[in-house]
Formats: sequence, structure tokens, C-alpha cells
Amino acid sequence: MSANRPSITIENAKAVPVEGRNDMFMVTLDMVNDGAASTFLGASSPQAQMLMVMNPGHDGAALIVPGGGKASLAMDGAHLMLRGGGDDFTQGGFIPLTLSFANGQQVSTRVIHAGSTTMDHSGAGVSTSPAPTLIPPAQVDADGFEMRLSIENFAFVRVEDGTPHVPGEGHAHIYLNGLKLGRLYDTRFDIGALSPGSYDLRVALNSHDHRPYLADGVPVAAQFAFTIP
Repeated sequence: MSANRPSITIENAKAVPVEGRNDMFMVTLDMVNDGAASTFLGASSPQAQMLMVMNPGHDGAALIVPGGGKASLAMDGAHLMLRGGGDDFTQGGFIPLTLSFANGQQVSTRVIHAGSTTMDHSGAGVSTSPAPTLIPPAQVDADGFEMRLSIENFAFVRVEDGTPHVPGEGHAHIYLNGLKLGRLYDTRFDIGALSPGSYDLRVALNSHDHRPYLADGVPVAAQFAFTIP
């Protein structure tokens, strides 16, 4: 990597209106990290009346963007809530956004007003029986490691968005301290290099239409807590 090249770049920054609140938006984006692991600290915009990080279930957890990897602010994980944007911020328009990282980097991008979204991770789940079984990895490495899952009663199948639900098939979402690392279509996933600290790795199963699989009303997921010294 060139010394003049930023280690973290931002892609696909979108602002999705909150239903019933024309001045409130959920901001999602991808953070691609070509350097060492770094912590996402927060964001600012001169056009925002309010802008804060939301991370349900993981308040106060460090949001680490793994080195050599990607992490996303997403509707079903840690994300930004924005109020404002100005009268000119209408569908298809843009506002500026700057993200801050613990490595000292300030990354500026533009966020597009997305209008609406067709993907909903918050709807009622899909009940399944027998429940799929997920067994998380047992070993980690600060320089990065391959996560391998053992799974029963479930098949990973890659399909196009809009494919209807097929019982026992789907994909998984993987989160690190609530920050989404990606969508999983296999029992293997590469975790990039991590900085010292405590982590919670979670893998949850979803249907083709992005609803969570549920067993007795509880999401089917594997959770693995570990520490990088």
C-alpha cells in the first residue's frame, strides 16, 4: 500500500428514510480496509442536525474494521441515525459525510438519499423444526483467521435478491461486536487482522427473503466471545 493511499475507503453510502419521519434517516455504508485494523469512532456532517452511532445490544462496544477486510454499517447491525439533511436532500440527492477512525484517518464521502428500501431484516421470522445447529470456531488469531462453522439441518444456497423462501435454505449474516462483516454462503469466512480487545462474534441464519430463522421464537445463531491480547 502506498504511503499516500488511505487505508480505509467508503463505498455505497445510503440514507434510508425512517417511516413516518421525513427528517430521520438510517445511514448504511461499507468500510473497506486495506491497512491495519482500526476502530470506527463516529461521523459528522455539516447538514445534519443530529448524527449518532446506533448499535443495539452492543452499546459501548468497539467497532473494529478488520485489517485487510470489510465491515458495514447496516440496517440489521450497527448503523448511523441522521436527522436533518436540509430541504434539498430529496430522493437521489446527496449530503457530505465524514467518518473518523482511531488510526487518525478522516474519510469523506457523499451519502445518497435512497428513497426507500426493499430489504427488511426486522420482519417476523421463519419458524423451523428441527432447528439448525451452528457450532462456532474454537481458535482465533490476531493476524486474521478463517472461521469455520459446523452446521446441521440447513443448506447455504446463493440466490438472487427477490427469491422466495425455501425451507431449510438460505444464508447467514456475520457480526463482530454488532458491526456487520458480511453475508455468508458457506461454512467458511475469513476474518481480517484484529487489534487487541474483547470481541463478540455472532452468526445468524436468514431465509432467501432475508427473514431470520427462529426456533421456539429465538433467532437461530451461534455466538462466540473471545479476546485478542
